[in-house]
Amino acid sequence: MANILIYSNNPQLAAEWMHALVSDHSVNRLLNARTEYHADAVIFDARKLDEDTTLLAVLANPNTRFLIMGSNWPEQKQIEVMVHGAAGYCEESEAALLLKRAVDCILKGDIWIRRALVPKVIGVLTGQLQSNHNNHLTLEEREKLTRMSKSLSAREIEVANMIRLGENNRCIAEAMNISERTVKAHLSSIFRKFEVDDRLRLAIRLKEIDQYR
Repeated sequence: MANILIYSNNPQLAAEWMHALVSDHSVNRLLNARTEYHADAVIFDARKLDEDTTLLAVLANPNTRFLIMGSNWPEQKQIEVMVHGAAGYCEESEAALLLKRAVDCILKGDIWIRRALVPKVIGVLTGQLQSNHNNHLTLEEREKLTRMSKSLSAREIEVANMIRLGENNRCIAEAMNISERTVKAHLSSIFRKFEVDDRLRLAIRLKEIDQYR
């Protein structure tokens, strides 16, 4: 059972989201996202971000997974919250059917966003990284990327290649005929070897390796 917080000023929506999750998780309201709190995940009303874009900084908290709930948000905004650290985006209209699945997904370390947007998110993050590196890596950094790549087992390479396509753990498990637990174990090993914390950063690291291989 995970500790879930709901951040919204809309009592009706908050009640709906709580109803969808309370049978499986401990669910409470979050009154102020800028204060210190402890939660496995926060269901974050997109209206809060529309009203105050500085709240995007909150999404960078590495100890909490954030699921943004919006109403027909444009793709660019969905990409923006993912770039800032959110674990997913879900439409309010789909909450009754999909919210529990979405929360279970992000709690497992997956991301919840339309598959078509995954390459766009990775592209933006990769562009930022290249900009920070002034579009060049040192020879030592390139050699480090090569060592990381060579450290993967054959199975880990299969998992990594499916991550770059935006596949979730269940799809990877089915494609490789292994359990989701085994997929998670492979991912944990890959994250450790590539010195990243999530699948988006892993995809970026893989693009770096492709670029400088």
